[in-house]
Amino acid sequence: MRLSYQKRILLTAIIMVTALILVMAALWFPLVKRDVKIMDAIFVLDITDSMNVKDAEIDGEKVSRLAWAKEFTRRTLLEMPCGAHAGLAIFSEARSLILMNPVEVCSSYHDLTQMLEQVDPYMAWARSSEVSKAVYTAIRQAKQIEPKPTIVMLTDGHESPPINPTLFPKFAGTPGEVHGILVGVGGDELLPIPKTNDKGVIEGVWGVNEVMHEDVYASMRADKDVQVNKPRTEHLSSQKKSHLATLANRVGFAFVSSPNDPVDLVDTIRDESNTREQTIDYDLYAWFSGAALLLILLVFLPYRWFVRIDD
Repeated sequence: MRLSYQKRILLTAIIMVTALILVMAALWFPLVKRDVKIMDAIFVLDITDSMNVKDAEIDGEKVSRLAWAKEFTRRTLLEMPCGAHAGLAIFSEARSLILMNPVEVCSSYHDLTQMLEQVDPYMAWARSSEVSKAVYTAIRQAKQIEPKPTIVMLTDGHESPPINPTLFPKFAGTPGEVHGILVGVGGDELLPIPKTNDKGVIEGVWGVNEVMHEDVYASMRADKDVQVNKPRTEHLSSQKKSHLATLANRVGFAFVSSPNDPVDLVDTIRDESNTREQTIDYDLYAWFSGAALLLILLVFLPYRWFVRIDD
C-alpha cells in the first residue's frame, strides 16, 4: 500500500482528532456501573525487633523484614480491585493495635500508603513478641468490625519469650470464624536480632545472655524432657515456618511463606474471604487516556514502518 504526502497529512489529522476525542471522553465520560466481588481485609504488621533483621529482598536489594512487609503490603493494596476495603494494624508484645479501619482501596489509597509509611519500630510499646497471642487479639478485634475483615498478618513468627511446645497459648475462639492469612517474612538462616532503644533506634544486637531461651513459667508445668539440650539461639532469628503453619492451623487461617507476587496474595485473600457482590462506579479514564496516548505515539513513528510511501 502506498501513501502520498496528502494522504499522510489527512491520516495524521484523523489520528489527532480521534486522540482529542478520546482525551475528552477520559475527562468527561460518565462513570459506568459495574458489579464486582469485593473483599474486606486488615493488614497487621509485626513491628518487633526481629523484623529489623535484613534478610528480605526487594528488587534485588537486601532490606529489613519490616521494610519488605511494608512494601509488599503497598503493592498488594495496589492490586486489590476497586470496591475492596483494607485497613492497617500493627502488633507488638501480645496485642494488635488497629491504626486504620478498612476503607475503600482506590479512593483511599493515598491515605492507606501514608499511614503505612509511618509504621516504624519506634511505635512498639514493648520489647516482647508474642505472635500467637497477637493473632488472637487481632481475631477478637476483627469480630467487632462489620463486615468482618480477613486478617492478613505479616510476621516472621519469632516468639520472644519462646513458647513451650507442650503448652501452646490457648485459643478461646472458634477456628475459621474469622478468616485470615499468616504471611511469613524472612529467610531460613538464623541471624542476630538488632536491638532498639525506646525511640526505635537500633543500638547493636541482642546478646545470648540478654534474652530468655525458654518460657520459664510454662516450663515449670510442662514436661522437663522437652527442654533438655535445647540450643540457646533465641537471640538469633529466622522465619519460623513450622510455628506459623501450626498457629494458622489452630485458628483456621491459611499460611503462605515469603510470597513473590502481590497478585497471588490478593487471590489468596479472595479465596479465604467471604466475598460480596457490590455495584461500583467504574471510571474508564485509564482506557480512554491510554488509547489516546497510543495514537499520539503512532503519529511520531515513521510511516514507512507500516506502509510504503511516495516521496
